[in-house]
Amino acid sequence: MSSTTSNPRHGFPWARAARHLGRALRLRCPNCGGGGLFRQWILLKRSCPRCHLFLDRGEPDHFLGAYVVNFVTAEFIIAFAALGVGWATWPDVPWTALKWGLIALMIPAPFVTYPWARTFWLAIDLIFRPVTLRDLEGHGENATTAESAAR
Repeated sequence: MSSTTSNPRHGFPWARAARHLGRALRLRCPNCGGGGLFRQWILLKRSCPRCHLFLDRGEPDHFLGAYVVNFVTAEFIIAFAALGVGWATWPDVPWTALKWGLIALMIPAPFVTYPWARTFWLAIDLIFRPVTLRDLEGHGENATTAESAAR
């Protein structure tokens, strides 16, 4: 008996979603699993070096989803750190040290989690808006005039 959940017309594509999210959490392209998506720690390349998927999906507000994922992730890290220190040192919680430690954690947390937020958001976007030819660099209407002239 076949499951209809893998067919997008009959339900949510759970297997594809898990594959995309798993690849994204390994900082790989959610579409093909290729690596090398970042030029530097927080600078994403224009497209995937392997499948040529545009990594910003061509919309001016695409980064807002990654921003929200990054913000929420950094806040959870800070909240769990506070809860962990409070639980581990209860009833003599060093409140002043905890406050300054959390302030110091607030600064690097978003920078550390940013690459995962970008690839994770791209995976979420790919789950709900699968790849089309216009999402791939150098295909059809995305080809530059130099590429078109060479054909």
